[in-house]
Amino acid sequence: MVYIFTALYCEAQIFIRQFKLVKNQENTWLQEFYNESAEIRLAVIGVGEIAAAAAVGSICALYRPAPGDLLVNVGICAHTAKNDGIFLCSKIIENATGKTFYPDMLYRHNFCEGTLVTGMLPWNGENAAPAGNLYDMEAAAVYQAGSRFFGPHQMIFLKIVSDHGAVGEVSRERVLHLMEKYQDCVLDYIGQTAAITQTGSCRRNSPHQEEERLVETICADLHCSKAMRDSVRHMIRYLTLAKIDYVSVIQDMYEKKLLPCKDKREGKLRFEEFKERLF
Repeated sequence: MVYIFTALYCEAQIFIRQFKLVKNQENTWLQEFYNESAEIRLAVIGVGEIAAAAAVGSICALYRPAPGDLLVNVGICAHTAKNDGIFLCSKIIENATGKTFYPDMLYRHNFCEGTLVTGMLPWNGENAAPAGNLYDMEAAAVYQAGSRFFGPHQMIFLKIVSDHGAVGEVSRERVLHLMEKYQDCVLDYIGQTAAITQTGSCRRNSPHQEEERLVETICADLHCSKAMRDSVRHMIRYLTLAKIDYVSVIQDMYEKKLLPCKDKREGKLRFEEFKERLF
């Protein structure tokens, strides 16, 4: 599945049209579109870091992206120099905190690479921003929210320069024109990258699909927190590689009604019991 996030509806229109996306009418607070057969899900997340983080976190928590899925943030930006065109962002800086993020550049591409600064306000040519960089209002938040569900190699940030600080001149028509101008190269890159990522993921994970299903079941029945879920996953991976028969222990715990647990506290006790029986 490819998860596409745009700040504006006019940025999303080329994808809605190209992939024949339909609107999810059940989502009443966020514009969400999808085509399950094309494995595309798109959300219009709004302008600004708070809106972006809330929307990305909500969509990802609801649909739980898989290891072979992609996050794509695409849309317009300003450029603090006079450069134009489309850029693949290899470095993202959050202006308010100075934090820096690096999406992995794993696949060959023909785009210019650029550093993207994310600020709380539109760049008007005067407010502080490092010179010679791209500037938007969402990417750093998209990266931080997305990193809870995607690895750096699963996130793509494509930005098209719309202005050089003259925010008032950026109209809906101009955004549509720019998105359509670069439509083919954007769609080609997303398609090629998704194919490579999904193929690689299938090759890596197919032997462990049964193991992953068991982990998800156990974590749900133990009421695991994020930290405890990671501990369970690492433990099962170790037991599998060490060829220790942990499945019979789990089955015995279910047969004795020790699983599933009624709450997180009981889940911690059962996990400790599980480890004691094995070691």
